[in-house]
Amino acid sequence: MKRIIPFFFISLFAGGVFADVGTVTVTVLSSEPVTGITEIDYEFTENAYVYDISAEVSFDNGNSFESIPDADLKGALTNVAPGGPYSLIWDGGASFPETFSDETVIKIEATATTFTCGEDLTFTYNGQEVTYGTVLIDYGGDIGERCWLDRNLGANQVATSSTDEEAYGDLFQWGRGDDGHQDRTSSTTNTSSNTDVPGHGDFITVEFITENAPYDWRSSRNNALWQGVEGINNPCPPGWRVPVRDELNAERLSWSAGAAGPIDSDLKWPLAGYRSFSNGSLQSVGTWGTVWSSSSVDSDGRSRGLTFYGSYRAIGTFFRAEGRSVRCIKD
Repeated sequence: MKRIIPFFFISLFAGGVFADVGTVTVTVLSSEPVTGITEIDYEFTENAYVYDISAEVSFDNGNSFESIPDADLKGALTNVAPGGPYSLIWDGGASFPETFSDETVIKIEATATTFTCGEDLTFTYNGQEVTYGTVLIDYGGDIGERCWLDRNLGANQVATSSTDEEAYGDLFQWGRGDDGHQDRTSSTTNTSSNTDVPGHGDFITVEFITENAPYDWRSSRNNALWQGVEGINNPCPPGWRVPVRDELNAERLSWSAGAAGPIDSDLKWPLAGYRSFSNGSLQSVGTWGTVWSSSSVDSDGRSRGLTFYGSYRAIGTFFRAEGRSVRCIKD
């Protein structure tokens, strides 16, 4: 990381950017006094759904500001969800080659905007800035139109084939947040949690004996996890949630017959496999696809999900300590 050179001093603007309820924190990571290339991190909280981002700069210690052209900023500028940290790279030399000074103040602003499904969405996932596409599907009937993320949470790209490893994504235990346990190589622990938030990123295993059925990572059942956009441990972006059983079923029924049905869907479902509740090992990667819904079955302590392999596809009930894919849907 480059040191901020004294004669190109960057002051921080924090708070007051959002006039009503929002807050912002801006951090300058580095700057180059000759080229003006400046690394900026920011994070913000707000109530609305997505925002367009802009930046301004002052050369008189914050008394007046000038807009930084979008063309001189690298990073997400449209449809950014509250959260962070997010990163921008500013080409100061291109913006204001004649007006650099030693009293430079950078201000980040956000304007609430209407999101249209089909556009990209930038959000914070597992502490990192990510940008996913979105897909609108009309199922007709009672379900109607639904907007989905274009990939499983944690995936690097949209699936190009059923066995595209870059598209597999992470494997969540039902009801847990994006605390790191969903990483396919996360460590394991056999200590169950007695709270909704375990406070660590280990995958919680449960010994395979009758007394431990129905094999939940939580030591006492909680059916209220993952319920809606405000649900406890919802791992999806603000305004998005884990789909309910009927939404996953509508997607299943839309697939063409045969083994290619899931990958031929507009949502490009890969065969991401699952993670065993008993030892945390990966199972059926490249042969099965398994996806959680937020719907639970109180009678036996399991939760519902979608499974597909070959020409088989069905909604079933699964142990909550198993690790399965999550695909978010807009509320």
